[in-house]
Amino acid sequence: MRPTGSPAATRTLTVCVASVGGLLFGYGTGVIAGALPLVTAEYGLSSWVQGAAVSAALLGAALTAPSSGRLADRFGRLPVIGAAAAVYAVGTLASAAAIGTGSLLAGRFLVGLSLGATSFAVPLYISEIAPPARRGALVTLNQLMITIGLLLSYVVAYALEPAGAWRWMMAVGIAPALLLLGGMFLVPESPDWLRSRGHGERAALAAARLGIGAEGGPAVPAQVPVSGTGLRLACARAGRRWVVLGLAIAVLVHLTGLNTAIYYAPTILASSGLTSAGGIVGSILVGLCNVAATVVTVLCLDRWGRRPLMIGGLAVMALTALGITAAGLLGHEGAVTALLLCVFITAGAVGPAAVFWVYISEIYPSEARGALMSLATAAHWAADFVVATTFLPLVQHLSLAGTFALYAAVTGASALALARWMPETRGRPLTTTAPPVIPVHHAD
Repeated sequence: MRPTGSPAATRTLTVCVASVGGLLFGYGTGVIAGALPLVTAEYGLSSWVQGAAVSAALLGAALTAPSSGRLADRFGRLPVIGAAAAVYAVGTLASAAAIGTGSLLAGRFLVGLSLGATSFAVPLYISEIAPPARRGALVTLNQLMITIGLLLSYVVAYALEPAGAWRWMMAVGIAPALLLLGGMFLVPESPDWLRSRGHGERAALAAARLGIGAEGGPAVPAQVPVSGTGLRLACARAGRRWVVLGLAIAVLVHLTGLNTAIYYAPTILASSGLTSAGGIVGSILVGLCNVAATVVTVLCLDRWGRRPLMIGGLAVMALTALGITAAGLLGHEGAVTALLLCVFITAGAVGPAAVFWVYISEIYPSEARGALMSLATAAHWAADFVVATTFLPLVQHLSLAGTFALYAAVTGASALALARWMPETRGRPLTTTAPPVIPVHHAD
């Protein structure tokens, strides 16, 4: 079955279906935050095992991301997204039916294998079907769906927490997985990928259905089929500067502590003096701020550019992390920490969380984009795994205030580094070559 109607309607449907991958991702990473206190109470988990329960999915994501790039380049974007949705459904059912910590970790690991593929393939696919003038907004719709998925996980946790029904919290995640899997039969493959594999006629049909070219979209590049896109060849095509910059941004997004604050929001708020239920309510408020901030980003990213939002978001995060540190040292936790955590996550949603996925889809040439985006995604989730695993032990040794002081230092240094080394890419068409090296003082 194929969508009918105008190219604009087809493109809208296509982006909406693909963005369900973001909803799946958000719920899959966020559900453990509400379930963790209940699982800990049932199985008596140590801080390290709690960290493993959170980071098992992140380890799976880090491991599957590199191979996902090769698979997406060989078989197409849609088969990878569809297969990932199926694996997610299996992992979700395994997590919900877990009979102990071992089976729970195995289920979460399967979920992570899926998330590593969808987190890379969905923004890649959207970037290749989006007009340059709207690419930032359309790719960021995926990030918006991630925040909605996170918020949904908090709401479900709030509804089911009194009954201790953490298994049902997990099971709800199968709904977006089935929706995404079915949606893959309704949308066209990326014309950019089809042309790169020598399917010129199919690429032209897909481009016509999506209105690419006719409505100001990116022209499908004329290129010969690529017989081999190994990582070394992809790095050579993109250039060392862009490979290093993409990897650096991929890692620093998590070294700021942003996703850790999201995963452990109920735990952080409970440790600052709120009750367990109050921690989940605070997490819902954090989730609402996250969604609202991402809506702002969707509206502003193509108007203001990638560089100002990234650097400005990091600067606000650094200041807010210092505020959480000060609140802890002065004994003004509880509501103050909840408010500052909202600001911290809001700044992250406006800046690094949204900009990262758009930026790495724009700085690599077409024939290297799949391989290098998957490499950056692998580094992204590897960093997330390390930070999430070490968060609770760090809090035990340094206190919450000391941990956020460390995050503040890393975030501030990252803002200063990117102010020097990160050029602007707003409105640049996707090409078969790496973007020119634009001096930073001209990028603004």
